[in-house]
Amino acid sequence: MAAVMACGPGAVLSHLDGAALWKIYDGAGDHVHVTTTSRAGRSLPGVRVHRPRRLEPEDVTVRSGIPVTTVARTLVDLTDVLGEDRILRAIREAEFLRLLDLDTLDAAVGRAHGRRRLSTLREAMAEHRPGQIVRHELEHRFLELVRAAGLPAPETNVKVRARGRRYEIDCLWREQQVAVELDGRAAHARTTAFESDRRKDAALNANGLRPLRFTWHRVTREAADVIAELEATLAQTGSTIGLSA
Repeated sequence: MAAVMACGPGAVLSHLDGAALWKIYDGAGDHVHVTTTSRAGRSLPGVRVHRPRRLEPEDVTVRSGIPVTTVARTLVDLTDVLGEDRILRAIREAEFLRLLDLDTLDAAVGRAHGRRRLSTLREAMAEHRPGQIVRHELEHRFLELVRAAGLPAPETNVKVRARGRRYEIDCLWREQQVAVELDGRAAHARTTAFESDRRKDAALNANGLRPLRFTWHRVTREAADVIAELEATLAQTGSTIGLSA
């Protein structure tokens, strides 16, 4: 808020910091990004000021009392500072948070003609499938490995019922009956979490699924082995099962 106020009337939080405020990306840097159409003012330490020729009313809003670019405009602005992979992650996070409206995003892209790296966003939009939501960085990295290997995309964050309990599967290949669970760096810090995971695996197995577990270390350091194991398991295709939601 201080950075926005320091840049004068009409200034809004944007780019990485706008994305952080919307909680669609958590990679804010050393400088606070602010957008304003005003040509007045001086440079401020710790603030990176962006001065577009126009900033349409449809592209600005207020969140938590702070003037900020809309989610759609924020995604457009991220093309200034991020590559396709990171923008894709932000799009998926926006969908998970129910903040993504593809029609609104298309309109924002249309208003942003002339931006040098707008093709980066268009490519990420083309890659994104509605419903392909990702909760954590580990899930995103795993999905990118799957895509790069040319494997079919899984359903993500699927709720199923097994042995009288409701479970959520990180990645599901329904036809091949394969369920992948992704364990973060601190996922097994407690014994109770370890036991709960094994109980879940047993329930899924009893329901006809073949569960696989991959850790942060394996996804980020042993990617080739992870894909090889996944490919081998997917190749053992069984009959399609019925999963109760």
